[in-house]
Amino acid sequence: MATTELRRTACSLDCFDACGIVAEVADGRIVRLGGDPSHPITRGALCNKVNHYLRDRFDHPDRQLHPLRKVDGRWQRLAWDDALDLIAERLTRAKQRHGTLSVLYHKGNGSFAGLKVMGERFFNLYGGVTQAVGRFCGGEADYGTTQSFGACEIHDPLDLAEHTRLFLIWGRNPAVTNIHMMPVLKEARARGARAIVIDPAATKTVRYCDGHVQPRPGSDGHLAIGMAKVILAARPIDRARVVAISDHFDDYVSLVEAMSMDEIVRRTDLSREAIERLALDYADTKPATILQGIGLQQYTRGAQTYRLIAALGMLTDNIGVPGGGVNFANWPWATMGKPIALERRTSPVRTVPVSKLGEALATTTDPPVTTAFFTSTNLVNQMPDTPGTQRALAALDFRVCVDQFLTDTAECCDVFLPSTTMLEEEDFLPSYGHLWMQLMQPVVPPRGECRTDLTILQQLADRLGFGADMAGSPAYWIDQLTSTFRHQNVSYASLAAAGGRLWPEGTPRVPWAEGKFKTPSGRFAFPAALDDDPVLPPAEFPLHLTFLASEGAINSQVREDRRRTGRVTAQVHSSTAAARGLEHGDRARLVAARGALAVMLECRDDVRRDSVLVEKGDWAKYDRGLNALTEPRFTAGTGTAYNQNYVRLEPA
Repeated sequence: MATTELRRTACSLDCFDACGIVAEVADGRIVRLGGDPSHPITRGALCNKVNHYLRDRFDHPDRQLHPLRKVDGRWQRLAWDDALDLIAERLTRAKQRHGTLSVLYHKGNGSFAGLKVMGERFFNLYGGVTQAVGRFCGGEADYGTTQSFGACEIHDPLDLAEHTRLFLIWGRNPAVTNIHMMPVLKEARARGARAIVIDPAATKTVRYCDGHVQPRPGSDGHLAIGMAKVILAARPIDRARVVAISDHFDDYVSLVEAMSMDEIVRRTDLSREAIERLALDYADTKPATILQGIGLQQYTRGAQTYRLIAALGMLTDNIGVPGGGVNFANWPWATMGKPIALERRTSPVRTVPVSKLGEALATTTDPPVTTAFFTSTNLVNQMPDTPGTQRALAALDFRVCVDQFLTDTAECCDVFLPSTTMLEEEDFLPSYGHLWMQLMQPVVPPRGECRTDLTILQQLADRLGFGADMAGSPAYWIDQLTSTFRHQNVSYASLAAAGGRLWPEGTPRVPWAEGKFKTPSGRFAFPAALDDDPVLPPAEFPLHLTFLASEGAINSQVREDRRRTGRVTAQVHSSTAAARGLEHGDRARLVAARGALAVMLECRDDVRRDSVLVEKGDWAKYDRGLNALTEPRFTAGTGTAYNQNYVRLEPA
């Protein structure tokens, strides 16, 4: 009879929750995944994605278990030594012919595990390369939040469960993307707290809350200004205290006063009464918290929107108090890679924006990019202008992809290296949705011939002559990585001694208490001016295209039944469809300035009449990729304006 053993690890998917996992292992095989009941935040529950991770990813027949090389357009199996020798030879050739800047490197967020930063160390040792910079989701929010507060920090979710009386869930859909916030909401509402969703889309979260405000897409900053106008006019503000702990308050007040309420009503498509009700509800219910999400930042002025929302917390005295806060994400990654990335030893790194990669590769010279290396990324699928990116990559001499599946990005490459999953590797995992830090432990050996990213880089470094600078066990490098947090008693040894999970010593449950911030001045920074960018569709493309997160997938890690079958589903209001002679279930096309996409209509009367909602992540290789429609825009916080795209709806 097989002996079953329970082994603990943590989930490194791109998610707020960073769940604790318990794997049941029998005879060296994982037979079940469950949540770790001892985890203070995730408390024994996993999302649908990880509940089905074994079926949909780990054991899926499409998972690649051996190195591959593309020959005459077809993938052929390759021995590891041959694959690594080939890559080392091509990297050496690129360096000799054009210099190291001719090599493009991009690491995405397919895994949020800490040791993925070792790719940066590798390419710095190689000589300094061209890096594709930019993030799929959080860049604008991090940038705006850091401008306001000096750093990205959040309340302990359990503090919100205990103290918050009103939640404004602004552009976040925790029922899908942050499921362990839902018990927090449930506990708070059980003691009388309320929750209001602010979102152009009627998301799943709306079902579990007390109200829904549905502004025009891209008008969140204007709504925040409108709320501030109401609060400044109708409620007393402790101006002396605000001025004492902030900069640019008078400039901010002038900004708010300069915009008329009529203009705010026009831009938000909300009534004056709705704006006033929301503003006074927030001002009068203490403590109140704002939970910001991903979608509201995906506009050209996304960082500014976060700053305008953060200002509301200061006006209402909800910053630095239990149950309050303006919460987006915790971001320890801002510093933790620096000890090992060798930033001071590299030649100058050249950067290109990943959200405009096709254009950047076509125009980058002296030297031109000839070689590309991708890991933890499906940028061809996830970044704007998929066709343009595919054309630009096709023009390079040599491309490598490290992944688990033959993604849209892998299909653009010459060599594919199979990597381990989060269940087969040891690593370090902070969270951007809570404050605990965790060790990831391999619960089983790697399947097939899969290798960790660290192993792959170390074996390439041996071939390129700098193996000694990359050598070391995962435990050794985790200890180096966590040196940034040594003052908080975080190290490999302390994590292991704590059973794989610890609270960094000195981390407050409530940030910004006593009015002390991490800005250069130590004060909160109000936005001093408004850089307006009207987010209004042109007549030719009158509908806002809004990307939604999927309940069954993280970004492009979609299930097999979505990869190949049927058409992409587009949600529209029934009157929007009827105006084009269409109805529920009809085949149609979304047409944008850059291309078109075949869709199947789902008519819902809770969709705004000016919008089309589509789940993100479907693959371009099956003619389902949304980024055939999107404009390549690179925003101030190294993000991209996914939701600032417009389409028209046509019959198929």
